Amino acid sequence: MADDGASDSEGSDISGVNEVMNEDFEGELAGDNVDPLDRAQDGGDDETRPQWIDNLFHESDESGDEFEGFHPDWVTDPRRFRPVNVPDCLLDGGSAYQHPEESTAGYYFGLMWDDEMWDRLTTESNRYATQQRTAHPPPPSAARWTDATKDGMKAFIGLCFSMGILKLPRRHLYWRTTKWLLKTNFPLVMARNKFDQMWRYLHLQDNMVPAPEGEKAWKLRWFLDHLTSRFQETYTPYGHATIDESMIKFKGRLSFRQYLPSKPIKWGIKMWALCESDSGYACNMQMYTGKIDGQQEKGLAHRVCMDLLAPVLGTNLQVYMDNLYTSVALLSDLRVRGILACGTVRANRKGLPTTLLPKNVRLQRGEFRRAQKDDLAYSIWMDTKPVVVMSNFHDPAEQGTVLRRREQARTQVPVPKMLEDYQQHMRGVDLLDQAISYYTLNHRSKKWWRRVFFYGMMVTAHNAYVVAKDQGHAFHTQQWPTFLDFLEDLATDLIGDTRADRAPQLPRLPGRPLQTHTLERMFAKRRVCRECSLSSTAGDRAQATNYGCRECSVPLHQKCLSAHINRSNIG
Repeated sequence: MADDGASDSEGSDISGVNEVMNEDFEGELAGDNVDPLDRAQDGGDDETRPQWIDNLFHESDESGDEFEGFHPDWVTDPRRFRPVNVPDCLLDGGSAYQHPEESTAGYYFGLMWDDEMWDRLTTESNRYATQQRTAHPPPPSAARWTDATKDGMKAFIGLCFSMGILKLPRRHLYWRTTKWLLKTNFPLVMARNKFDQMWRYLHLQDNMVPAPEGEKAWKLRWFLDHLTSRFQETYTPYGHATIDESMIKFKGRLSFRQYLPSKPIKWGIKMWALCESDSGYACNMQMYTGKIDGQQEKGLAHRVCMDLLAPVLGTNLQVYMDNLYTSVALLSDLRVRGILACGTVRANRKGLPTTLLPKNVRLQRGEFRRAQKDDLAYSIWMDTKPVVVMSNFHDPAEQGTVLRRREQARTQVPVPKMLEDYQQHMRGVDLLDQAISYYTLNHRSKKWWRRVFFYGMMVTAHNAYVVAKDQGHAFHTQQWPTFLDFLEDLATDLIGDTRADRAPQLPRLPGRPLQTHTLERMFAKRRVCRECSLSSTAGDRAQATNYGCRECSVPLHQKCLSAHINRSNIG
């Protein structure tokens, strides 16, 4: 077991201590820390400390009056709290541009998993197959390898999505031809031997290119960097985001495998993630690769937060995090850099008000105390255990409510506003994990990077679903009410017209020529789709569209084109 690095947070088991304000910011940004989670707070040498910091906490030479712009200590008297003005978020949330109303699931997936990704997958897989078959020639009886094409790779990924939806205990069972009740259509799309070969030679990085020194994720570096850049270019969070850990299940031998007992997936590869709070859209990701030269990284939590938030610095985005990350140094640094942060905090952090630590204050259930220091607000609230929350943008005097069970009934309980907001918005990564956990392909493999690859594939599909729903089209709401519906259409779009060499053709009448059908925008006023009208049941309302089949002159959705072609060719 390799449990290096930061341990997992413990949910609402919160208490905390943080760091003092009169610190050398330059030393903090340089990364000089003692605790793995926090920046060390020494003041630095007088010669290197910026003069403006000394001026904040020393008497003015001219007037002799003490500077009163900041509180040097925590203020616990509510009558002395200063009002706080929360700046507006500068982000224009949502999709980067408007998409066509009847765009397919494959179209939204392609916004992030673009042609460059398909070309990379196809090229590197073919290169790896050539290298392996040259170094280790297969026996004459082995299946012949033919280079993968882009369409073939799309069909392969489409089948992988289908395997996540329809789970069977063995991969070869998807190609069985007996037991007609449990057969699938996988043999019609791709032969089993071809799929097994593509599975074996799937690759993302040329093995002949040496990895940089200390780079443990070289096989996936381009893949992860490309995906995260596409995520950020395609969609912007609306104003609230979450930083948390996401686990990828893996129990094989790996130097940076993690054990997090409080997570649903306890053993695996840890991903740091920044997700939108309301939708779970993954805005940024980073894989944790363990110790550096055998030593734990200092300031790990601080560095991770800065890396994840780098694309949105200066936007006043509200970010929520748990007690693994929150510290006085981090929240002060984020406020200076234009990020509004709030999170639970552990009791052993430096700089928290000592009189309001859980060990020094006795509260009845439902009671709370608050403190303020410059832009920072602190609160401790007693539930079944003390819950400590800290923020760099909340007014400590403001109150909210949360639901709690009291004597077999759920009632609204008054709490500090920062705790109410934390409970409401600290869920983005959990929404992402929940959505993809139901349909992730989990077939066993000794190659750890495959698990990360399929994780990235599912995150891309989830992000594409969020972008589609964000468009607000009635067509999307009716077509994809759930993520499962979107995945099914996505797998179908990726497979497209790809068929196995011996796959049966579509049935048609003997001697009847196949007719060409072209979909285009034909009607100024929306008309009821022909196929929806024919296939709708009692009580269902057929959907209208501006598109139609040019040859048949009938209104037709893009999703109904294949059904229209089959109906016309069969008779």
